[in-house]
Amino acid sequence: MVIDLKKKLFYISVLSIIGLIISRSERIIFYTQKTLDMCYEIIIPSLFPFFVCSALLIYSGFAEVISKYSERIMRPLFNVAPAGAVAFILGILSGFPLGAVCAKDLYKSGNLSKIEAERLLSFCNNSGPLFIIGAIGTAIYLKPLYGIVLYAIHITSSIIVGVIFRGYGKGKHNSPPTLINTNDVPISKAITLALEASSKNILTVCFSVIFFSAIAQTLLELFPISPILNAIATGLCEFSTGVLNISLLREDITLKLILTSFIVGFSGLSVHLQVMSVTADSGLSLKPYILGKALHGIIASAITAIVLFFAKVQPVFSPVKKPLSMSFSMYFAFMFIALCILTFFIIMTINSFHKTRKDKLQKMRLKK
Repeated sequence: MVIDLKKKLFYISVLSIIGLIISRSERIIFYTQKTLDMCYEIIIPSLFPFFVCSALLIYSGFAEVISKYSERIMRPLFNVAPAGAVAFILGILSGFPLGAVCAKDLYKSGNLSKIEAERLLSFCNNSGPLFIIGAIGTAIYLKPLYGIVLYAIHITSSIIVGVIFRGYGKGKHNSPPTLINTNDVPISKAITLALEASSKNILTVCFSVIFFSAIAQTLLELFPISPILNAIATGLCEFSTGVLNISLLREDITLKLILTSFIVGFSGLSVHLQVMSVTADSGLSLKPYILGKALHGIIASAITAIVLFFAKVQPVFSPVKKPLSMSFSMYFAFMFIALCILTFFIIMTINSFHKTRKDKLQKMRLKK
């Protein structure tokens, strides 16, 4: 039997992890217990209710309802069926990895084609306001406005990534027209199905976080590097711990916010592993997802740098812990982001109108 390169690398990686567990068993146990506490105290209470609610909406036919109001947005912007709006909306409201879970469920239920689901995965799996505004803005930096600005940038970057990937899959696969297939499922059965699916998903997420976080944090201890590189490396592995480490750096607040925006946009390998776990049985390719998250981080950090530069918010974004006040520069920063979003939607709407008109003229010419 010939073993290909991917399997060889996989076997080497697993054997290396086994060696790490044996040689650093005490640290593995320590980080496993620490991450288990985080799952019990944070992940399960914050994600499981959202998992149940999202599954209820999908199984009860909410995709059909929302599709009627999002036809003029999802198709022109992202080249995705209107039902995909469910995954995008729930993804930006509840956080990782609900967007990916919804995209997979929509595909398996027949509401999205394979290519549409893969396009959707590139931009629908995002961090929610609870983490960015609550944890980062309020708890870590002690200023909710930091979180508000970073959250607006996070959503804007996600939309841009979705537009970039709207052409993914063209010429490679024949994507059939997507129809909304809503089965008449009784509410009682929908609740049962939602609880079963959500229980499986939350366990998959928690065990993925425990395994990956314990291995990554133990591995980083073996390489003595500078604090800033350590914080970035930690964030690339597990984004919540990385964001905390970045906030503790003795660096300018502008640099810390730019790095934070990148890490939250990229979301970390731990989140990627969660997405791989919850989509493993779907047959969806994760290439657009991985590329989309890398692009998301780059775009988010670039927009953050632009906003901080033009708004000149360095004096406002100061590490001094004083009562929060809304200055002119903060208003400018927030309005700048809002203006970018509005301009972006206007441009895409105009382009969509011209494209639709062009298609109609072309069809009329063909008929003649």
